[in-house]
Amino acid sequence: MIDQSAYAVGDVHGCLAPLRDALARGGFVDGDDRWIAGNTRLWFLGDLTDRGPDGVGVIELVMGLQEQAAEAGGEVGCLLGNHELMLLAAHLPAAESGHASAEAARRLFWERWTGNGGKESDSARLTDAHLEWIARLPAMARIGEHLLMHADTLGYRGYGSSVAEVNARVAGILTEPVQLPQIDELTHMMTKRFAFASDDGQAAREFLGDFGGRQIVHGHSPVPLLLGKEPREVTGPLVYAGGYAANFDTGTFLGGPCFVAPLPTVPREAPVGQAS
Repeated sequence: MIDQSAYAVGDVHGCLAPLRDALARGGFVDGDDRWIAGNTRLWFLGDLTDRGPDGVGVIELVMGLQEQAAEAGGEVGCLLGNHELMLLAAHLPAAESGHASAEAARRLFWERWTGNGGKESDSARLTDAHLEWIARLPAMARIGEHLLMHADTLGYRGYGSSVAEVNARVAGILTEPVQLPQIDELTHMMTKRFAFASDDGQAAREFLGDFGGRQIVHGHSPVPLLLGKEPREVTGPLVYAGGYAANFDTGTFLGGPCFVAPLPTVPREAPVGQAS
């Protein structure tokens, strides 16, 4: 049985086999991919699909583990990533495009999705149940003192001043009737990166002061590219910005390892604007 109570997984990007190996190696699943981790909490940080060979397989594995963990008193959660947004925009009907015909908008989003690693083999297997599940994913989550979000960007502030407000706003955008221009704007926001990498943690501390928590946990920006290392040289998530941010995108689709890692130790000093 796993001792640590909360874990996270960075961007899987369709790499089903490395994910299954990491989950089994960590004691989260048995040989049949069934949840055996009891009341452990496990969160995926978004970008389950695209680039790798089996995005739908990853979605189905996470969906199944979510149900099994809940039955065992645990939790498997998943955040909305920019690749989930691109996938949705490429496959959901639009009520109106806002600036062009719905059909032209759909072609644009299809080209964007496939141009960013979306696979027609995944598209052929997607069902309404998959799309509905993706559309219900939260944009942010608080797990104790950790603030979970997909992208290392300040843009979430434009969608609310709390985790609940951001999630409600995003859910509204993805609820029928879907408005593709709003998904477009949200996708562009979530493609931004590196907001917390340019100082000693001040930006991260201020962001945490707004949304709560003592450490940001995100994916989106591959650690091997940030460090200028070969993907196989990555040994785990990167804690940076004075300890106020942790990057869990270990570059699995680039050939890096897939980690199911415990949420890191948080800094003792309170973030800016947050009571200690």
